[in-house]
Amino acid sequence: MATQKKDLPLSVEDTLFKKVPKDLPQVIPAQIRRVNNLISRRVNHYSRLNGVEDVTAMHGWILAYLYECRDREVFQRDVERAFSITRSTVTNILQLMEKKGYIRRVGVPQDARLKRLVLTEEGAKAHQQIILSFRQTDQFISSLLTEEENAELLRLLNKLRAGME
Repeated sequence: MATQKKDLPLSVEDTLFKKVPKDLPQVIPAQIRRVNNLISRRVNHYSRLNGVEDVTAMHGWILAYLYECRDREVFQRDVERAFSITRSTVTNILQLMEKKGYIRRVGVPQDARLKRLVLTEEGAKAHQQIILSFRQTDQFISSLLTEEENAELLRLLNKLRAGME
C-alpha cells in the first residue's frame, strides 16, 4: 500500500519556503544560525555593559585571536582559516578594525604584498573588555543546560565542525 503524501513529514523545501510558525524550520542549519544570532546579541549586550559598544562579536573573536598569537606573525589568511570565513569578509572586517584603531597592517620585508596584523594598544584594551563579555555570555549559556548537556553539546558541535572542515 502506497503512503499518501499527507502522511509524509515536511521536506526541507516545504519547511524553508512556506510560511511557518516562528520556531520553525526545525532543520539544523537554520537552528544553528538562530542560536548564533542570539549568542551574538548576548555578547553585544554584555559588551555595551562593559564599555565596548563598537566591537562586534566577530571583532572580539579576532582581537582575542590576535592577542593570543601576539608572539608570532599573523596574516589575513590565518584569520580566514581560524574562523572559516571568506577572504572578502575578512578584508571588510579588518578594514573596519583598522579604521577603529584596534589593529595595524604592517608590511613584511620578504613580500611587499603581505601585511602582518598587529594588535594596537587600543585593541588590547578592547580585547580585555570583550573577553569579559565572552565569559559572561558563556556563563549565561552554560546556565541554561546541565553539566552533562553542556558537555554533549560541545562534543556534537566539535564533531560537526571537524566533519565539515
